[in-house]
Amino acid sequence: MRTLTPPRLPRLARWLAAAAVAVCTAAGLTVLGAAPAGAVETGTWYRIVNDHSGLAVSIQNGSTAAGGVAVLATASNATSQQFRFVDSGSGYYRIQARHSNQVLDVYAKSTANGADIVQWADNNGTNQQWQVNTQSDGSVELVNRNSGKALDNWEWATTAGSRVSQYDRNDLESQHWKLVPVEGGTAGNGAVADPNLQYYGRWNTNDAAFYTMGWAGGYVESAFTGSSIGVKLRGAIDMYYSVDGGAETWMRNVSGNVTVKTGLGSGTHTIRIGFREKAGSYTGDPAFGGFLLASGGATTGIARPANFIEFIGDSITVGQPNGNRPFTAYGYLVGDNLNAGHTQVAQGGACLVSTADGCWGMMDWFRRTSMASTGDDWNFSRYRATAVVINLGTNDVGHGVSTVQFQENYIVMLERVRQAYPNAHIFAMETFRGRYSPETQATVNARVGAGDANVHFVDTTGWLPDASDLVDSVHPSDSGHLKIANRLTPIIDQYL
Repeated sequence: MRTLTPPRLPRLARWLAAAAVAVCTAAGLTVLGAAPAGAVETGTWYRIVNDHSGLAVSIQNGSTAAGGVAVLATASNATSQQFRFVDSGSGYYRIQARHSNQVLDVYAKSTANGADIVQWADNNGTNQQWQVNTQSDGSVELVNRNSGKALDNWEWATTAGSRVSQYDRNDLESQHWKLVPVEGGTAGNGAVADPNLQYYGRWNTNDAAFYTMGWAGGYVESAFTGSSIGVKLRGAIDMYYSVDGGAETWMRNVSGNVTVKTGLGSGTHTIRIGFREKAGSYTGDPAFGGFLLASGGATTGIARPANFIEFIGDSITVGQPNGNRPFTAYGYLVGDNLNAGHTQVAQGGACLVSTADGCWGMMDWFRRTSMASTGDDWNFSRYRATAVVINLGTNDVGHGVSTVQFQENYIVMLERVRQAYPNAHIFAMETFRGRYSPETQATVNARVGAGDANVHFVDTTGWLPDASDLVDSVHPSDSGHLKIANRLTPIIDQYL
């Protein structure tokens, strides 16, 4: 888990070293550098209260729409006044609104004094990144990375509803903000719509009672208090869980109200749950109805990581046929290695190209919530991947896709991923059997030549040299997936 308990032990020592690096102290109107140690805690919800007016930053009328305006309001416990700081690296943070999961954004990337501050889907743009500088009076100055200007109480207002804007840094009280922790955050009840629950991957939320996991590798996390934790399920499913960062543990073929763990001590705990993917002859019901809390227990806020990695592929990316997928699959391992959110938008038998004989072409299907979708129904604003890993081409040969067709369509795939995630690094992996390798590399070169420098070819030659690395002629074993993860992790890490 992240933030509220010691993180999962990473599988490479490099990540432990990176996690131990301290940040530098800044004060007053110093040159922008790393955020001051202790200025913010990424697992804490705050009200952002202006020193001059005593009013708090709030999203106007509690709007959840992109473009909702940040204004000043009388301080309250409304979740539209609660914000947490999500680490963007290099001493910058995104400031996430609790009620909407969107972040404070200088509208249209303006660098002008007086520009509106709004909420917007998190894309980690520099106009969404803020430096936190501690002042001598214990307040903070919040400086936008794109504009270099400070969050400002426009025209020294003292009335609720007044604008929040940006202005040249001046070290005056209109730009001094107290970060007031929300006591324990707002206690949640564990229901599916509880804002303390964090969903990773593609989830269909049309049913207000049960959210359904689409594709593979989706999971839910929360922090909670109380002596026990359970899960509300619908139909029978193989579910895994991890409490307080422990090893993933299966509960096979469970349904209804399921007790996961009892006898927990006092304090705050964390839980992650996920499901086996619905595929082939397995028809389990990956429907989540919320967490079941002990009497007196409650959920509390848990921070989302700065990075999110989406893995697009076929059965290899799912982790099939290995019994402990998804958490032994390379994508899941890489995500946890990097302490990033992650998901596997993948399906056994998938191709890159949709074919007449029925192969699912992920160049089309990755735009959908699940394999049950009948159209391009996924809303990409629900999360923003900072990295996308594509591993496709193993199955296209068997469906008559020519090398020319493959290359032409791979270019379309890369263009579509770029449209979905404008700022992500995209990694096109060579298939482990080397199929369409020249064509995959050529598409990357074409995109780079067209000006997209954030597309990378991953040469996987020699990654699985031993017979024990495969369970058959195609699919990696658990030990093979671990080898892949240990090769892929440092490649992605250098770009995040």
